Amino acid sequence: MSYQELDTALNKAKQCQYYKIKGEISDIVISKAESLFGHKFSKQNYEFFKRVGYLSFFGNEFFGILKEDFSGKYTGCAIESTLYDRKKYNLPNKWLTLFFFDDGFYGYLDYGQLNAEGEPPVIMAYYDGNKFVIEETVANDLGGFLLERVDNQLRKQ
Repeated sequence: MSYQELDTALNKAKQCQYYKIKGEISDIVISKAESLFGHKFSKQNYEFFKRVGYLSFFGNEFFGILKEDFSGKYTGCAIESTLYDRKKYNLPNKWLTLFFFDDGFYGYLDYGQLNAEGEPPVIMAYYDGNKFVIEETVANDLGGFLLERVDNQLRKQ
């Protein structure tokens, strides 16, 4: 998986039904998000926030940055959702909320397991009432995960 897959996915996503983005996010806002998260974003994660902020298309919502002040729990905001779940459910400190699969399963970027390119894998996990349980690793990085979801949607259209 690579940065090229992220670029391809972001371009192809424009063809998906109900395509929606927030729009470009400034470096200042991304820096504030990194500070709140407590970790520097990977190249792919940074580029995702920079170029689209947030992304959704038919049946898929990729958490991102929707507003610049991070002032409270906001559906679809990666930072606010992560901070809320850390406080309320003790979400692991190096997990960043990325995607809602279904039935309580979420996708997270796991910054505790960076690959050789410095990219976190996408993991699927759920909260069992006491702790978060990893169900599986679904992609080696954000670009691979996003491209798979985009390609699946385009095949269905």
